[in-house]
Amino acid sequence: MSISYGDKVIANLRSLVTVIERELASTTAPEELRAAWTQMVDALALGAAPDLRECPSCGEVGMRAATRCMRCWSRLAVLPTATAAAHAAGS
Repeated sequence: MSISYGDKVIANLRSLVTVIERELASTTAPEELRAAWTQMVDALALGAAPDLRECPSCGEVGMRAATRCMRCWSRLAVLPTATAAAHAAGS
């Protein structure tokens, strides 16, 4: 059985994982609990949060790689990837 989640649910799950991992790091939780938690996070396979940007026309938040806004359909400028932008900023 496969379950698909919407973007908002996945973002919420990422936030919850972060909170619980912070709490586990600050406690002396049993090794079995830590191992089970790691297995559950691996099973969720949430991946990294997507790179987002705001539409300059309407303010809708969408994918950084988008070429059109999903709300107003304005053409969006092609942006360098987030890693390329971060690398250029560090130069």
